Amino acid sequence: MNPSLVVGMMVLSGALMAFQGPINAALRSHVGVFESSLISFLVGTSVLVLIVLFRGEGSLGAVRQASWWQLLGGLIGALFVTTTLVAAPQIGVTGMIVAALAGQVTAGLLIDRFGWVQIPAKPVDLPRIAGLALLIVSVVLINWSNWRKA
Repeated sequence: MNPSLVVGMMVLSGALMAFQGPINAALRSHVGVFESSLISFLVGTSVLVLIVLFRGEGSLGAVRQASWWQLLGGLIGALFVTTTLVAAPQIGVTGMIVAALAGQVTAGLLIDRFGWVQIPAKPVDLPRIAGLALLIVSVVLINWSNWRKA
């Protein structure tokens, strides 16, 4: 797949994720924190069940050959969704996103550097480290007013 198309897809999905925290936080006001996360995952799971039924090309039974750590994606997703629905009303969507992004980039650099979770190792160079440093500065600047109020 064309790398520009992949980047564009990630930008679009990232933009959509900006809505996920506030949408789930709004639902939380009606049903509760964990209930909101559960409903979010049930809706997503329902859509995926339909997609797999009508378009699925893999094998769900092959999950028996997967390593235990390959099943952690759902747990990580549940933690992320629950944290964002708590964070969005408290620190705002921008503060939430930049903090999450800093965590993602930090972990991404480590995954790339050490080749964890079956990703081919890639060198971490100065521009990537500088990018992370600028992102950390962004976390501080964007959340500064939240920390001053505390």
